[in-house]
Amino acid sequence: MSGLAFAQAPPPSVPMRFLATALAWGALAGCWLAWHGDVALLSRWTPATLVLVHLFALGLLGNAMLGSLVQFLPVAAGSPLPCARVVPCVHATFNLGLALLLATLATSSHALAAPAAVLLGGSLALFAALALVAVVRGSGVRVVRDGIGLAVLALMATAMLGLVLLAARTGWRMPAAAGMVDVHAAFGVIGWTMGLLAAVGAVTLPMLQGTRAPPVAAARAWQIGVLLTLCVIAADTAGALPVEAMRLAAWPFAVFAAAVFVLQARAPHRRNAMLRAFWRAGCAALLLAGVLSAWPGAAVVVTGTLVLGVGLPLLVVGMAMEITGFLTWIALRQRVPRGVRVPGVGTLFDEGGKRRALFAHVIAGGLLVSATLVPVLARIAGGTLVLAYAMSLHALWRCWRLSATWQARASG
Repeated sequence: MSGLAFAQAPPPSVPMRFLATALAWGALAGCWLAWHGDVALLSRWTPATLVLVHLFALGLLGNAMLGSLVQFLPVAAGSPLPCARVVPCVHATFNLGLALLLATLATSSHALAAPAAVLLGGSLALFAALALVAVVRGSGVRVVRDGIGLAVLALMATAMLGLVLLAARTGWRMPAAAGMVDVHAAFGVIGWTMGLLAAVGAVTLPMLQGTRAPPVAAARAWQIGVLLTLCVIAADTAGALPVEAMRLAAWPFAVFAAAVFVLQARAPHRRNAMLRAFWRAGCAALLLAGVLSAWPGAAVVVTGTLVLGVGLPLLVVGMAMEITGFLTWIALRQRVPRGVRVPGVGTLFDEGGKRRALFAHVIAGGLLVSATLVPVLARIAGGTLVLAYAMSLHALWRCWRLSATWQARASG
């Protein structure tokens, strides 16, 4: 934990509420799939599918990544968020806006679209502005801050494109141009999600998994490659390039996964075995998605499920459990009187809980991918997803409540 600025950390409850909310949305995604069954997996265009996609992309991944940034920026990147007091309001408005967006997509209700756009778009714009100011003013490693800044810019582009698509869907404007959905998805998944995971992973992989730090040149090459890929995808959907150019979207998943495998294999000080297992499983799904995406005629639903429903969730759930251990440790230090010894970070989160959660998520992910090929499994996959995220949420709660338990012991 050396080199971490714990004095600049926000109140642990602030990022914790994002992480807990993320897992709750994951359980809701399972409920939605169990309710609608194969209808949510047969096509990418049905209302049931759109809701499921946004449950994963915004509910699960969005909350987890925003919450991680709230903690990571000041503690590990040397970039404290300005006006940090507004972050709880951002959390509330973001999730309320998401709920209204999901209702709009499910019912095509025009009445809910406007407040959804204001709350969701406004909260993301405010958070992005605060994060960009923090990155510019920060004192941490430049390549890491640049990677975070690029990811946040991609988030802003994703949000703006999403608002345009929502306006087109609800009749506020003319129908969106063909391919805008693909650009929206590319900026969100490749630019924001993969971009942020790569930037944060450059710090957390050595710190939490004992790997060597990725070379700065490799990080710069990744950032340039992602920027060029997004430009190519935008040009391709405008008809400026051959259709085959869209296959370029496959490389970030394959390269990211391969890099993690190599770093883990060559790690000089391996630690946090369950976190490494979460990342191996998640990267295996991302690598498979990258290979399939580059293959002519690959099914979009299958590759999208591997990325949004399996690979990325495994990465963020594993990280959420590890971050919860740090948050609980920080809360203990703040609550327990001086002179009282607190347990180490590695002892706070029950390893058995992590292991059970991993097995549940791997099984649920396998069933989810199988359900895209064998639709009769869709409801079973949904029920298994509910169980996996409920187990993860319970494990987080058990760890977090230790801070209150130790405070009571110290007071008594």
